[in-house]
Amino acid sequence: MFIEIIGVITILMALRAVITKDRAEKLLYINVIGFCVSALIALYIQTPFGLVLAAAFFISSTIGANAIAYSLKDLEDEITYDKNIEEHKEN
Repeated sequence: MFIEIIGVITILMALRAVITKDRAEKLLYINVIGFCVSALIALYIQTPFGLVLAAAFFISSTIGANAIAYSLKDLEDEITYDKNIEEHKEN
């Protein structure tokens, strides 16, 4: 039962990641998919090795999530040059 629920959540997050235009939201949905996959591994492979595999995947997903959060914070401070803004200032 839990495997089906987590599978549905994974599919919904994948669809939302494909549909959304915002890059920050897309990265967060991909992060949720990573956590769902680690839960699916732990629930599907019911052996000690499955637990180790799920833990390793969860830890790597967490490190990836932290990298995403750090990258998004750096993007907030970034100044970009937009050619269209300069054209509007001239008019």
